[in-house]
Amino acid sequence: MMMHKKLTMLISASVLCGALVAGSPVASAQDINYNLPTPEQVEQRKANRDNRTVSERIGRRIMEAYELYSEEEDIDGAIAVLEELEPRQAYDVAYVNRFLGNLYAADNQIEAAMRRTSSAADANVLGWNDQAAALKLAADISLQLENYRDALSYYDKWLQFTGEPDPEVFLRIANAFYELKQFDKIIRAADLAIQHYEEPNKNPYVLKVASYYERKMYADAIDVLEAGLELLPTESVWWSQLGMMYMLEEKIDKALQTLEIAYLAGYLDKESQIKAIIQLYGNNGIPYDAAEMMVKHLEAGDVEKTARHYYSAASNYEMAREYARSADMYALAAELEDDVSRRADYYRRKGTAHLRAEEYQQAADAYIKAIDLGYEKPGSVYMSLTEAYFYQDKFSQALKYVLEAKKFSEQRRNAASWESYIRSKASNRGISL
Repeated sequence: MMMHKKLTMLISASVLCGALVAGSPVASAQDINYNLPTPEQVEQRKANRDNRTVSERIGRRIMEAYELYSEEEDIDGAIAVLEELEPRQAYDVAYVNRFLGNLYAADNQIEAAMRRTSSAADANVLGWNDQAAALKLAADISLQLENYRDALSYYDKWLQFTGEPDPEVFLRIANAFYELKQFDKIIRAADLAIQHYEEPNKNPYVLKVASYYERKMYADAIDVLEAGLELLPTESVWWSQLGMMYMLEEKIDKALQTLEIAYLAGYLDKESQIKAIIQLYGNNGIPYDAAEMMVKHLEAGDVEKTARHYYSAASNYEMAREYARSADMYALAAELEDDVSRRADYYRRKGTAHLRAEEYQQAADAYIKAIDLGYEKPGSVYMSLTEAYFYQDKFSQALKYVLEAKKFSEQRRNAASWESYIRSKASNRGISL
């Protein structure tokens, strides 16, 4: 039974910040307080928040910087104006820092953006809208810088400050927990993201599947994928992932049914996916379909033309009793095989397939190639050659090879019986041996 240890097609859990960083530390990330303030509490907070404006001197320079940025698209000039300032009042300092943080972020100077934005957010003196924006930007930049614990801290503060159940924030929290390998904490955040998205979004489902997969909770991952596919049935990767999860749970019938649906819908386009369904056909007693699918995709170039893949097709045709087709595939496998001992075995198998198909001369030719290549158990091949020639009424050749077979102890008794039978049959035909 095929057991996939990895879902390599599958799961891309770092949905916001690119590839997972190798060796990410296992961190004890803080919990998020999901008990948000009520709208009434938030309104009261807004009313109580000091909505002061910056001092006149600072305000003039801020307007100058804003005009450079918005009208002339001169980010560097705007930054230069603000960097010259030396504000003294706490509110002025925080406001300038927030503006500079935005400008540095727009200019992709992420470290500088983080330094200024976090300073503005930590001061906690800005007006309600500006403070909320500073907290959110500090969280987003921390995530981009892979400072996941800082990101969680700022997202938590933003949630408690605004009381807004933003699904994107919940998704980013789930992503940060994934990066910190706090897999169990992904679920609550992802569920809240799913709950609050107006339209179905695949990313929370991806993170939930990753959470359960990493904890080897495959049955729960199956539930998530099934629920996700009800809402987003065209997510092609999920079909193959679901099939693989069923395989991990050893629900082979469901795995095959799921992958068949995906295959017929055109969702299985990777070699590994095609090979998975082929192996499922073979393991479920449907070898003909397994062989036909392998040949189809070998000829189409979807599966690499290797000796091993042609051998797979050959053995499945053989199990389906399509012996002539099996022999053809063994021949192709032998042509592509570099290892001499395996090549000899493929010719031996080709000979047996021909023999079963009653193609006796082709069988004999294949067996002789196996012998010439040094097949490690030649006694059994000599016996097969005996049969191949006997059934062609070529008694002298049959006798030649049965005598060779008698030289091997494991074949001696059987060979002696065949020798008597060959001589008797030839005598009855009036043939002298």
